[in-house]
Amino acid sequence: MSKSSDTREARAVELAARHTPDAGRILEVSCGSGNELLRLQQAGYEVAGTNYTKYKDEPSAFEIQHGVDLLQGLPFEDASFDTVVLLDVIEHLANHDRAISELTRVCKPGGHVILMTPNMMKIASRVEFLLTGFFKSKRAFIGFDVPRESAFAFHNYPVHLPVLLYQLHAVGLSLAEFTASVYKKKSFAFYVVLWPMIAMATWLKLRFGEKNLKGTAHAAEIRQCLTSVAGLCGEFLFIVGRKDESRTSSSSRVPTALPKWSMKWREKESANREVGNL
Repeated sequence: MSKSSDTREARAVELAARHTPDAGRILEVSCGSGNELLRLQQAGYEVAGTNYTKYKDEPSAFEIQHGVDLLQGLPFEDASFDTVVLLDVIEHLANHDRAISELTRVCKPGGHVILMTPNMMKIASRVEFLLTGFFKSKRAFIGFDVPRESAFAFHNYPVHLPVLLYQLHAVGLSLAEFTASVYKKKSFAFYVVLWPMIAMATWLKLRFGEKNLKGTAHAAEIRQCLTSVAGLCGEFLFIVGRKDESRTSSSSRVPTALPKWSMKWREKESANREVGNL
């Protein structure tokens, strides 16, 4: 195992242990060889894992269910686990919203969902996108001869952090922790030079350029993530969401107005359903 993999594994275990009650239940989806779960089990937690295929080096100390496709649904009841973990997977999935919703479903109220993904929003990646139109990825961009059913093998669906934060909130998760793992010296060099410009541009964008976020706590959350050392320099992001007991919002702000075309679409869908029920 590489030094980078060791560092990421250690951070995943640390976060899961910190956000899980003693002897709590932890599920890792697409757990691979199960290294993180084995360490957590040895620390006293009850663990379970899933994989789509069987790995020859899987441990026998706990059960791993096979043939499990996250986007098709997890084979567990609602609110079954204190912590649900997904590491280095979401960037392979075409439907992030479906994945996060399913992870949240099997998480207990007050529990946590932990995601880890390569950081497409780091400074080096932003510079590469500015110059080439490609984000800096841990894998080469997908070849156009790859069939659709094999696209999951590539980082074909990188995480756009502001959208991911929205998706967390949309399913009832609040941001409990935002951190990163593995740092490179060149990222800090970029940070020293570019951080003042990035911080100012991000503040201006959220203060004046995004009417649906202006004056909200969510704008501050996005700004903090996008301008933090973790967000700009970390090679791998860890996002920890807490499943709220209540979905009610404490904001006194006027709710975001939906575009007029979407309201017409909803009215048409409602009318079609009424006709179908006749």
